[in-house]
Amino acid sequence: MAVIGFDLDGTLVDSVADIAHALNAALHEVGLPPHSTSAVRTFVGDGARMLVVRGLQHAHGRHGALPADADVDDVLTRFRRVYGLDPVGQTRAFDGVDEALAALAADGADHNDMHVFVVVTNKPGVFARPIVEALFPGRFALVVGPDDLGCQKPDPAVLQAVAERLGRRVDVFVGDGGTDVGVAYAAGIPSVGVTWGLKPDEVRTATVVIDRTEQLAAAILRVLTAA
Repeated sequence: MAVIGFDLDGTLVDSVADIAHALNAALHEVGLPPHSTSAVRTFVGDGARMLVVRGLQHAHGRHGALPADADVDDVLTRFRRVYGLDPVGQTRAFDGVDEALAALAADGADHNDMHVFVVVTNKPGVFARPIVEALFPGRFALVVGPDDLGCQKPDPAVLQAVAERLGRRVDVFVGDGGTDVGVAYAAGIPSVGVTWGLKPDEVRTATVVIDRTEQLAAAILRVLTAA
C-alpha cells in the first residue's frame, strides 16, 4: 500500500472562477474594485488569508505593506462567507484526473494492496471537503486544510499530522506549486510536479515533472517504485 498525497487547487481541480467570484464580492462589499480571474489565479496557493492580502495589495496598487485602514480579517470573513455558500459552483476536475485516480486504484487492487489517496491543501478544509466529495466521490480517505491541522504547506508538520491520522506516512506528494514541492522535500519524500496548474515554474525541482494528466498515474507509480 502507498499513501499518495495530492494538492487540490491547480492539481486536481480548476477552482479559480469560484475563488475570484468570492474574493471580488468581498472586495466590493468594502468598496474596492474587482480583479480579473487571471489576476486572482496568481494570488492562489498559500491559503485564504494570503489570497485576501494579495487581493488587497493589488486593489490598492501595492506589492508590499498595506495601507493602515486595510482590514484583512474583515475581508477574509466576507470572502469565507461568500465562498462557503457554494464552494463547488463552477469548479471542475481537470480532464483526465479521475481516470488517473482510477488507474492508481486498479494498480493497488491488482497487487491486493489498495493505495490510499489524501488531499492536503492550503485551502480551508471546510471548503475543500465538499469540492472533493462532489467531484471525486469516495476516492479520498482524508481531506485536510490548515484549519484542520493548525499549519500549512510547506511546513513538514502538515504531513506529519496527516501521518498521525492515517497511521502511516505519506509516500509521495503531487502538486502544482512551490509549497507542494517544498513540503515533500521537507518531509523527505519524493514529489510529482504538474505544470497544468497555477504555478508551473515552481515545480521544476520536483522529483518528476509532468505536463499532461494522462501521465499522472504512470509518473506516481514510477516514483513509488524508485523509492
